[in-house]
Amino acid sequence: MFSTKFICVVCSEPLTYKNMYSISCGHVFHIDCIKNWIFQKNYCPKCWKNAVLNDIRQIFLEEVSPGYSGNVQNKSESNTIKLNVLEISGKITVLNKVKSRDSIELIKCMIQMKTGIPPDQQRLIYMGKQLIDGCLIANYDIKDGSTIHVVMRLK
Repeated sequence: MFSTKFICVVCSEPLTYKNMYSISCGHVFHIDCIKNWIFQKNYCPKCWKNAVLNDIRQIFLEEVSPGYSGNVQNKSESNTIKLNVLEISGKITVLNKVKSRDSIELIKCMIQMKTGIPPDQQRLIYMGKQLIDGCLIANYDIKDGSTIHVVMRLK
């Protein structure tokens, strides 16, 4: 269970790890709340960016057992890599604890948390190839210490 409570801005009820859904701007809601909202209004209730029902994605969180100290490393964490993210401005952001099974969408969310660039505005490039949402880091043979370029999507 979360030690911090998060609420759905549509209904003001707490979000649970089993009922968290996001849209392309990254805001999170209950599934029924965001479906009904988008069906009626076609935009995010928080930031007012355009949204469609196909934008909705479930967020999967892993619950930790009681007494978790925060420093126990499990088998999957031992296979993490560090990625450098290079913006067109030359700024480098480091993403730690990236797993080869992480999706490109998750990497975009990590970049948003560090840089503020929304996932729907990011294009990620590695070795001259654009990284496609729905694929995993492992699909591109990205290694520890690799650099991914992030460029803004043209509107």
